[in-house]
Amino acid sequence: MERCVPALSVCVSALSLLLLLLALCSDHWYETDTRNHKRNCDRKGSDSNDQKNRDMPIYHLPLVEGGTAGAVVGSTRRGGALARPIHVGSTEEELLENWRAIAGLGILETECGRPLFPTHSGLWRKCYFRGRDQDIDTLINKGIADRCTSVKYHFSQPIRLRNIPLNLTRTIQQDEWHLLHLRRITAGFLGMAAAVLLCGSIVAAVGFFWEESLTQHVSGLLFLMAGIFCTISLCTYAASISYDLARNPPFIYGLPEDVDHGYGWSIYSAWVSLGLTVASGCFCTTYPFLSRSKSLRSKTARESAV
Repeated sequence: MERCVPALSVCVSALSLLLLLLALCSDHWYETDTRNHKRNCDRKGSDSNDQKNRDMPIYHLPLVEGGTAGAVVGSTRRGGALARPIHVGSTEEELLENWRAIAGLGILETECGRPLFPTHSGLWRKCYFRGRDQDIDTLINKGIADRCTSVKYHFSQPIRLRNIPLNLTRTIQQDEWHLLHLRRITAGFLGMAAAVLLCGSIVAAVGFFWEESLTQHVSGLLFLMAGIFCTISLCTYAASISYDLARNPPFIYGLPEDVDHGYGWSIYSAWVSLGLTVASGCFCTTYPFLSRSKSLRSKTARESAV
């Protein structure tokens, strides 16, 4: 029985570490599914121009070079030929840079005017789902869009925000700064949780050969510390998601109501790892005291019998 305790603690901690590393390396912490949104937009009729932007994203819109949005609309009404397409942008920074031209064309006046595609994101990357939307698959195959983009962990001056009012620019910069802090806290504490969990597993394994009671107690404290770090990380990640979706302007960062979005299997893997870590920590911490009290009772019973 005594040998089963360190073996059990090592197995549980190893499984917890494996699940935590799986969550760290995967890109399915948060997922969005826009297929229902696309179907709702398609029901509005084939004559609507909103969904045409999916096959020809915003950065391929026919804006006249050097002109204003009103000039573009006017030339369209006159039936004149438009100049070559100008890069307006589909990323957040490029949409912010050209927000006046986009708003002037009325592209974002409706929820269907913004091209949205199914995505899944993790701590390090944000990627498009393959096989769920033919439009984004086509854009990726043609090299127009990248399937995955890196998640920013450094603050860079938004030099492309010169066309945005000063108050909105300050709001965007402040939100970006707070979001970066939340991302850093999430990644940092989750990395520390994995490191402490590894140390606890090593100490628990040492219990097979030296001072089983002491090593079990120390490994239990390390497991509880890893659980605290993991809890902080997961709560901070949930806060960063809520903060990101509530950012201004909403037509860049928000999601329509008919877009399905939620946590993916990666974060559930991290939560299961947290549960196993805390359970192992509680067991390893209390077992030496329980075994000691049991041995004292048995010793007292033998002495009274004599």
